[in-house]
Amino acid sequence: MQKILLNIKVNNIRQNSVKLTRTPHKLLSKFWPLIIITITIFFFFARLFIPEPSIIITPDYGRSDAWHLSIANKFYYAQELKKNRIPIWNPHIGMGFPTLAEGQTGIFFLPNLVLFRSLPFVYAYNLNIVLTFILAAFGTYLFCRSLNLNKLASIFGGLIFALGGFLVVHIQHLHLIQTAAILPWLFWATNEFLKDRRIFFLLALSFFIAQQIFAGFPQLTFYSLVALFVSLFFRTFKDKVKIKLWIAFSVFVLLGLTLAAIQILPTYELLKISIRNSNPQDILTQFPYKFKNLAQFLNPYILGNPKDGSYPAWTSGQWGIYWESIAYIGILPLALAAISVIFVFKKKIKYKAIILVFITLLILSILLALGKSSPLHPVFSIPPFSMFRVPSRFLMITQFSLVILTTIALQKLARKKILLILIFTVSLVNLFYVFFNYHALGLAQDWFANPAVAKSLKATDHQRNLSIGQFDQWNETFTTKGWQDTSYYYFARNSLDQNSNLIYGLTQLKAYESIPTRRSNLLNSLIERGITKENEEYKIASQSARILASVNVSHIISTLANNDQEFEKIFETEKYVNYSFKILKNKTPPMQIFMTSQYSTVQTIGELTAKFSSPDIEPTIEIVLEKEPNMQNLDLSSWDAKILSKTPTNIQIKTESKGNGLLVLADSYYPGWEAYIDGTTTEIFAANINSRAIIVPEGTHEIVFMYKPKSLLIGSIISLLSLVIALVIFARSKKAKVV
Repeated sequence: MQKILLNIKVNNIRQNSVKLTRTPHKLLSKFWPLIIITITIFFFFARLFIPEPSIIITPDYGRSDAWHLSIANKFYYAQELKKNRIPIWNPHIGMGFPTLAEGQTGIFFLPNLVLFRSLPFVYAYNLNIVLTFILAAFGTYLFCRSLNLNKLASIFGGLIFALGGFLVVHIQHLHLIQTAAILPWLFWATNEFLKDRRIFFLLALSFFIAQQIFAGFPQLTFYSLVALFVSLFFRTFKDKVKIKLWIAFSVFVLLGLTLAAIQILPTYELLKISIRNSNPQDILTQFPYKFKNLAQFLNPYILGNPKDGSYPAWTSGQWGIYWESIAYIGILPLALAAISVIFVFKKKIKYKAIILVFITLLILSILLALGKSSPLHPVFSIPPFSMFRVPSRFLMITQFSLVILTTIALQKLARKKILLILIFTVSLVNLFYVFFNYHALGLAQDWFANPAVAKSLKATDHQRNLSIGQFDQWNETFTTKGWQDTSYYYFARNSLDQNSNLIYGLTQLKAYESIPTRRSNLLNSLIERGITKENEEYKIASQSARILASVNVSHIISTLANNDQEFEKIFETEKYVNYSFKILKNKTPPMQIFMTSQYSTVQTIGELTAKFSSPDIEPTIEIVLEKEPNMQNLDLSSWDAKILSKTPTNIQIKTESKGNGLLVLADSYYPGWEAYIDGTTTEIFAANINSRAIIVPEGTHEIVFMYKPKSLLIGSIISLLSLVIALVIFARSKKAKVV
């Protein structure tokens, strides 16, 4: 009996050990495509982690979209998340700006929420880049597998799409590549739905649409949906239940949009008061993509390389920007895509319908990318096509279409694994050779260290800063030398402009906003009118100095000296080549809050412009309103006001005054801000173009300004209800089919 029990135990141990040895093997056999994709992409971005953490700082015209936009905005976002706050408003750029409404920060995009909340910033940012490319590659892999292509060919397609030109040259626009990375997932969910008609995949489609909107580049979301609907039209044209399919598909696309209402409604609110126009001529001509650019499918550097300054300079209406013209995947993949086109003429070919769909998308996307040079250009006068600049971003669809055609041809031609692996390897090595060293890198610890100007400002009683004058030097360096040598761009950190101030904990009047409001644009233009350049010096008019003081600007950061009496130089950096950065202190005391009883009212923009162009304007003594206040007896004789506490969305102020007066807060006048005096709501008036003013009665009062946008509240309710609907459908009908 004991021997029998012993044998049973031994057998059980053996079986368990066999299971344990089989488990890793099963996991490897199942997930090896994801492992290969992940290892390859990590290797492509190895320079970001080894030997020391580095960041991509590739420059652009007048700025670096990597440094001034992506990194700066994400840095503020990460700081707020770590304080357990959702950064819907940013008080440190311009006079305050609706971060959520602009959308580029990608506040509700899941990878952003997880990584920036939980990791140190540099690692979160770099891993976000890597994860974006993995998402793009694995999504393409899954779509290819959904088309019944083999694993190796599908891995090839995934890596070629991810490491192809469109995504790689746009890395400095993190929100753009995050949006583009969701494209293949939309096609995967749609194809799976068309295969077995299960509602589950339509739910997945809704989720991916919402996440693509949250990623922060609505133009590519719209272009993705255009491609998806074109694909669906051709694939269901002969289907007996195509009406049901289209209705179901449209309903779940709408569900995806309503899931993202928390982002869409605030953005719509901002668009209504922004300077962003939809002039078709501007859309078609500002960043042209010409027939000559098609040669870049053969060689991305055939017309020059911006890295060494050899690519022709952007000229509005005449010549576009390099990274808006690239969808290179390599000569060999391009040849394979051409072979897929030949397959169409064969009578019996398994993937003929899919090939036709992606040939259609390829031709359509190229024609749309050509903009003004295309016979389809009238479409850009029709909303929502008319809402977005740079039609050449349709190259995202072009590259994806080429990759799918390439992958199909690869499977059909390379039935022998050796040939398939050879093509795979040669194509991948080529992309590494072409793009591995394209971007400029900087050591993270050096770039995030305070530059000399930041150190000097932090030692003073600084408020808002205004940076002027660095564009000429930047663009001259960029267009003639590119970024092979990054020492100039490292020195230019001293400008602290266009949101880079966020990295060093400072506030900047001149923000980098993709959707600036009309008020901020008008105020900035009037200030700039009073700043003129004479003999390599700046002259700042006295009215500009007073206007700057009224919006709490204490210092100007300039590359040139000033020859007026309004500002005094208090600091100058060491020279780089032949110029330096200076800090100029405003002699007129800056004010974030002040009180007055004197005002004038205007009715038109012309009157407003004339008032602020007057050399006699004193905007901290006599403010300019656009509406008559509803209190006749404004008799302020003395006042005191101080800020008790402030967060980005809540400012508490204590006032003591003799007589009734107007309290002015030098922060943006924007929908969603509410004011309370001793707990009672009071009206906010637009003052001095872009400040907020309220009527404060005599006595001691506690005042609160609070940002509570209705667009966010309504959007949140719609998104929450949509999520509940989605969860109910998932629980009850995930296995249901559209038949």
